[in-house]
Amino acid sequence: MSDNEALVRTAVSASDTPAPDASSLTSALEARSMSVHYGEFRAVKDVDLTVYDHHITALIGSSGCGKSTLLRSFNRMNDLVPSARVDGAVLFHDQNIYGDGVDPVEVRRRIGMVFQKPNPFPKSIYDNVAWGAKVNGYRGDVDDLVEEALGRAALWDEVKDKLDQSGY
Repeated sequence: MSDNEALVRTAVSASDTPAPDASSLTSALEARSMSVHYGEFRAVKDVDLTVYDHHITALIGSSGCGKSTLLRSFNRMNDLVPSARVDGAVLFHDQNIYGDGVDPVEVRRRIGMVFQKPNPFPKSIYDNVAWGAKVNGYRGDVDDLVEEALGRAALWDEVKDKLDQSGY
């Protein structure tokens, strides 16, 4: 195991049925010798992990051990952090998502995440809400869309005068 404290467990079944042999499983996502750096700081070191199709994988570890950093690397959210760098490979259905010519927006369309706590992009509140629509070619009024989305989330009254402030 690397220096990371995170333990990776793959739950194949909730029953007492033994786990199938890994050779019979299909890989959805693989990290190979993956490390994540923020400037000179190495936040995640030499991770080798396989996530299988139609199986549950849990990342368990203490606060600050790199679980969220690892997950953000799986859909290239760390690309939005200027000092971030990923070494090694991340394969999504056998294609390296960090390979030359791979569009990070297309990666994010296929690998989505929902975090326990809000995890905004390092952009304004407005840009965080409008981002998905913009990258998917939305042709309507983005201002109306942002107001409607924030209203449906019961946040409009709280943030309507702060839309240009950081989403953090």
